[in-house]
Amino acid sequence: MMFEVISKLDKNVRLTEIQWKHISERHKEFNKNQIPKIIETLKNPDFVLFSTVENNYHYYKLFRKTPVTTKYLLAVVKHLNGEGFIITIFFVQNIRKEGKVVVYEKDINSV
Repeated sequence: MMFEVISKLDKNVRLTEIQWKHISERHKEFNKNQIPKIIETLKNPDFVLFSTVENNYHYYKLFRKTPVTTKYLLAVVKHLNGEGFIITIFFVQNIRKEGKVVVYEKDINSV
C-alpha cells in the first residue's frame, strides 16, 4: 500500500503499489516526490466531478509547480461501498466538465 487517505468526499481512498507501478510507468512525470500532491488533491481538491459514463470521480487540483509546468493534477477514483481506490493519475491543462456532474467546487471567496 502506497497510502490511504480520507478524501474531500469523506471516502477512504487508497493507492496500491500495483496501481502506483502502473501509473509511474505510463506517466513518467510521476515519482514518489509527487505523492504529497496526490494526497493534497484528494483531501483538498479544487473540483470533484462525477462521470456518469465511467461511474467514477475526477478530483482536480491546480498546482503552479509540477514537472510539466502549471497544471491540474487529475486523480480518477472509483468509489465502492464507502471505500475508494485510485484508477489513474495525470496532469491536465483544463478541467473537462462535459458529461460530468459537479459534486464539489472549492469556494474561491473563502481562500
